[in-house]
Amino acid sequence: MNPKFNNFNLVKKPILVNEAGVMIYLYTDYLAAKNKNFFSFEESYPGFNYSQDMNLTYLDTAFYNNKVYTDFVRSIKKGSLPHLEEFFHDKNEDILNLFYLFSENDGNYLPFMAGIFQNINVIDIKDFTYDIFELVFDLSFLKFVGVDINDSELKSANIKEWTKKALKSDFLSLIPTLPYEDKLSMALLRSFSNKKSIYDRLYPLLEKICEILESNFTKIQDEFMEHFKKIKKDDYKKVYDIINQVGLNDFLRKREQPLNIYGLILAPNMTMIQFISEDYDYAFMKFGIYSNKEFIEKENKLKHLNQYLKILGDTTRIDILDLLKERNYYAKELSDKLFIRPATLSYHINQLQVCGFIGAYIEGRKTYYYLRKPGFDKVIEELTEFSKDIREEEHGKES
Repeated sequence: MNPKFNNFNLVKKPILVNEAGVMIYLYTDYLAAKNKNFFSFEESYPGFNYSQDMNLTYLDTAFYNNKVYTDFVRSIKKGSLPHLEEFFHDKNEDILNLFYLFSENDGNYLPFMAGIFQNINVIDIKDFTYDIFELVFDLSFLKFVGVDINDSELKSANIKEWTKKALKSDFLSLIPTLPYEDKLSMALLRSFSNKKSIYDRLYPLLEKICEILESNFTKIQDEFMEHFKKIKKDDYKKVYDIINQVGLNDFLRKREQPLNIYGLILAPNMTMIQFISEDYDYAFMKFGIYSNKEFIEKENKLKHLNQYLKILGDTTRIDILDLLKERNYYAKELSDKLFIRPATLSYHINQLQVCGFIGAYIEGRKTYYYLRKPGFDKVIEELTEFSKDIREEEHGKES
């Protein structure tokens, strides 16, 4: 039996640049919301089904009237609002469009620009260099424009080499296949040559929001530190649950450095794991902090299952799972059998991997995929737990 990966580093400071990016994302959501006329920005939060109905809910409702936490978020939003309004008032439309560009047009996941910030793990704004921004930007760009990240010709020892090779791809030939409306497709393509300008314009805004975050952090500092105490006290159970579910133990054992674990403060109920194929260097985990026990208990179990159920409800992903019931396949075989472009397959594979429905292993220069039980077991377990609370009543039966 393979030994368990056990090299973790708890990053006990808020990742300010990441969080500032989340605040910008919340503002762009607010601008696009159908019902924003009924809310002030400070009192609003994207509703649970925001990606489907584009409607906001009240901040207090979203976080069950948790006063300490909602007061913190309200303060950040209030302080950031003048800077956000000034930044997006009749200018920077190209950046705004990048917050409305979703991979494969799937609004259930983070859009292009918000995804970039989720992958920038910088605590101090002074450490947010253009080199860091460019690396993460290029990775996101390549995915969104449709370069096949599983192409064996692009395999490299590290993510920088992989990106350098991939950027030589003829992605202009992929333009006709992009699933976005023309306006957003052009925004994406232009962003590649304008990324230095995007960085230069965003930096001052991020700097101001980081200052606001830092000055208000004391309001939830105790909850933030308690979050890490619980992770360590439970002997990293939450971390291992995800590693086992996604099937990353074998990949992670090849790492020489620890896996960083961060705490999210503006997305307190989010769990995020990042890994790029077999590039072990570019991997981390993030757990949203929970302000108190009541906050956790009020979370609906079906809400937590929502992502899994949506992923299983997609016909292409069902076809992938059906094929993998036959035998293990590598990416090119799957895309050929399903008649879909490699980038589309990669998108669906990523969703299935994150939920633990499929795993991957490497033979030579090919990455093979196979079915895994943990993802399916989790769905069955959670639905079974939910069903225990159902009181079945008899109606209309003859005596």
